[in-house]
Amino acid sequence: MKKTSLFFFLLFFISEQFIFAQSEKIKWYAFEDVATQINETPKSVFIDVYTDWCGWCKTLDKTTFANPVIIKLMNEYFYAVKLDAERKDTVVFNGYSFVNPNPKGFRSAHQLASSLLQGKMGYPSMVFLNDSMQLITTVQSYLSAPDLEPVLVYIGQKKYLTMPYDTFKLTYTILSSNNTVESKPKPFILNKVEFDAGKTNIKESGYNQLDSLLKILINNESLKIEIAGYTDNTGDEKKNKLLSEERAKAVFDYFTEKGVNSDRMSYIGYGSLKPIADNKTKAGQIANRRIEIQYIKN
Repeated sequence: MKKTSLFFFLLFFISEQFIFAQSEKIKWYAFEDVATQINETPKSVFIDVYTDWCGWCKTLDKTTFANPVIIKLMNEYFYAVKLDAERKDTVVFNGYSFVNPNPKGFRSAHQLASSLLQGKMGYPSMVFLNDSMQLITTVQSYLSAPDLEPVLVYIGQKKYLTMPYDTFKLTYTILSSNNTVESKPKPFILNKVEFDAGKTNIKESGYNQLDSLLKILINNESLKIEIAGYTDNTGDEKKNKLLSEERAKAVFDYFTEKGVNSDRMSYIGYGSLKPIADNKTKAGQIANRRIEIQYIKN
């Protein structure tokens, strides 16, 4: 009898926990209510700018915004707002009245949405404001949960005040992936680090980006990285591989000369392997000539 009672108790408990987990959702606020809330409890603001006819907006609701990790981060760090970009009413904000100039017109944008998106009307759009209701950044694209997650942490934890996003992502591990295996941080491209054609000397324009990463390496002594060099597919592949390796070594040398222990870094040249763009176009070739940084876990 006791065993039976215990069984039903556990069954009830598990069911309740499951129902509770399933019921967790993002707490959405009306834009007008955030100004009051933010004065009492300062938080950043996340605004989902959508339209009723936007298919990707609906997909965002069904997938990304339903992810438990995204729900937790959103509720912890943000006042989350749903803003219909084509709403018909008047919104008073910061002493200004925002209206839809043509409420009966076809896909007429509301002035508030247009102001937040700075006239670039695309959906879905995500707007991030600080706790003073000032613009931090805007993302105009559908983002999966693993893509949105680091952005939420970066802004929610105010990391954007101290480091570039690419540097932050270097050591961030994604939790919202559907994979059971822990996601490996994606490599990021040192897009400011450039070289003259056929040369290995780093252009001065890339120093600021390298110094930003250098700061992270110095402050995190356990951090290890791989520096990978790539070229486009023009010319001899053996020469391309050697050139890409020498360029990766130039970055390696830059860090060692600034005091980073060489044991924490490795470098490799891949030549024209692993292109990220079409080598048949000039723009694609430029994109493929790159240096990537990969965080290596101990």
